[in-house]
Amino acid sequence: MDTLALFIVMAIFSLFVLLLYLTPTLMAVKHQHQYKTWIITLNLTIGWTLLGWLFVLIWSTRKQYYLV
Repeated sequence: MDTLALFIVMAIFSLFVLLLYLTPTLMAVKHQHQYKTWIITLNLTIGWTLLGWLFVLIWSTRKQYYLV
């Protein structure tokens, strides 16, 4: 495999991993989650751990309950 092909494969793989890592953040922003700032912050700080990433992912998918 030549250098250019290897670079393209690695760039695509890196983009995929980055999008996977930021999935909770993207979901919270898309759905205008009430705590999206907290979700983004935690995703960037503890998201590199599996438990932290799972916690933030689950939190970003939970429905928002408002006390009216």
